[in-house]
Amino acid sequence: MRLRSDLLVSAVQRQAEAAGCFVSVLTKGHESGGMIFIKWVEGRQVKLFTEGSSAEGRVWLARTPEPQPEAEANAILDSERSFDPDLWIVEVEGPFSVANEILSPQPLG
Repeated sequence: MRLRSDLLVSAVQRQAEAAGCFVSVLTKGHESGGMIFIKWVEGRQVKLFTEGSSAEGRVWLARTPEPQPEAEANAILDSERSFDPDLWIVEVEGPFSVANEILSPQPLG
């Protein structure tokens, strides 16, 4: 059974806040099945993460493995939103090292 998107967002939010990060849900998607994007901001750089699946269940994929300017990340999110209006966008402000601890991202592709 797949965990609902709203519950997964809440779990990430609690973990990030417990680690001292600031979290904001920018776009609230479909409660049970909306795709989730995590926009992780450190200073003026951003890394994007999205959910994927593996034999073990849901995993986080590094959509942008290297930090990039926020404008580039926003362009990717705007493009994704035009295809999927039910997606979630969660912004986290904190160190990228915390993202690696909480999300344990896998490389995309």
